[in-house]
Amino acid sequence: MLCVCLLSCAASAACRVVNSMPVLSITAGIYTMVVVSIERVRCVLPARGHDVPTPDTRSIGVRGTIIAIATIWASSAVIAVPMAVNFDVGLAHDTDSSNQSQVVCHPTWNNLQTSGYSLFVLVVSYLLPQAVIYVNYGRLAAYLWRRHRAVAASSAQPQSVVSGSQTTRPAGGSSSRSKPVARSTLKTIKMLATVAILFLAAWAPYFTIITIEVIRTFYL
Repeated sequence: MLCVCLLSCAASAACRVVNSMPVLSITAGIYTMVVVSIERVRCVLPARGHDVPTPDTRSIGVRGTIIAIATIWASSAVIAVPMAVNFDVGLAHDTDSSNQSQVVCHPTWNNLQTSGYSLFVLVVSYLLPQAVIYVNYGRLAAYLWRRHRAVAASSAQPQSVVSGSQTTRPAGGSSSRSKPVARSTLKTIKMLATVAILFLAAWAPYFTIITIEVIRTFYL
């Protein structure tokens, strides 16, 4: 009897863990990307009242990284708990060819409850993090573009070099130095756009299915 009870508890726990792991891992991965975008903004953009970025003082550091990782996994686990509560093992209503009941892992909520939770996951695990990532990378791209234009404008101004009684103007030196800066800025902006697009494309199929579920429940 004890063995049967232990097997039943193990099967129920495995059923809950297996079905909650996708939400847990997806949410943790997305929240990690949000923290990375926040860290990049803190390190690249200057603080309020400063003209120059100070990445050494604005980086979250080792302690902040540990706290961020713990917060990410704790919040992801909280979001995944309802999915673990939803699933449990039980006997199937239909029987197989040998007339024996089947023990299956199945959801216990109705369609309305499942769709409500799916809508919650869609908002907190995809739409809100996506908005935060786009805002942060948009701020980075705007700052880098403004910085590039400022460098280009300063390099376009002729600079005089006084040597003895003669005044010379360097031709093409400053513009040639600004070309690597322009290429670096363009590459960085392209990288930020690529990250945002890949984020949208990577999780779009999963959350598209969730959206279709919600629409079918509430509007059809």
